[in-house]
Amino acid sequence: MKIIEPGHVYELATLDGDGKPVILRFVNREAGTEHDGTQTQEVLRALIDRTKHCDNCRRWGKNDAIIYHMRMAIALHESRAIERKAEKGYYDAEFITVDRSDGHFQLLEENFCADVPKTGLSDAEVYHRKDKDADAEGKPAQFKLMFGNAAGAAK
Repeated sequence: MKIIEPGHVYELATLDGDGKPVILRFVNREAGTEHDGTQTQEVLRALIDRTKHCDNCRRWGKNDAIIYHMRMAIALHESRAIERKAEKGYYDAEFITVDRSDGHFQLLEENFCADVPKTGLSDAEVYHRKDKDADAEGKPAQFKLMFGNAAGAAK
């Protein structure tokens, strides 16, 4: 990894192929140096999806912890954003819609990626539905049918 613009632009090494580096560019909203780009949360979402994909190819129980911690990193970034928006007066927390079941901010989510460039199940759907017990370790994604019969590989 090479820093091109501290905090905003990075050159990432690649494996295989022609060795041409990949540029990771984060949005810069600092006066005088503004440019478009992505944000850390979006990169983490991609990393979560990649981890699910890799786990579907070959199960490793610790991938669950990796995904958990990346999700917590997203949550912390978003909590920072909420706090900063509240400090600036962009919204009043008392008027945020709350979930009637627990009284906390209502969260809306899309459980599975709809923009999958293939037909069939997304990696997220496979990851969430597959067998994750100790017998699955080191194997491609497997599904148990009713009564515990293996349904075979996901892909």
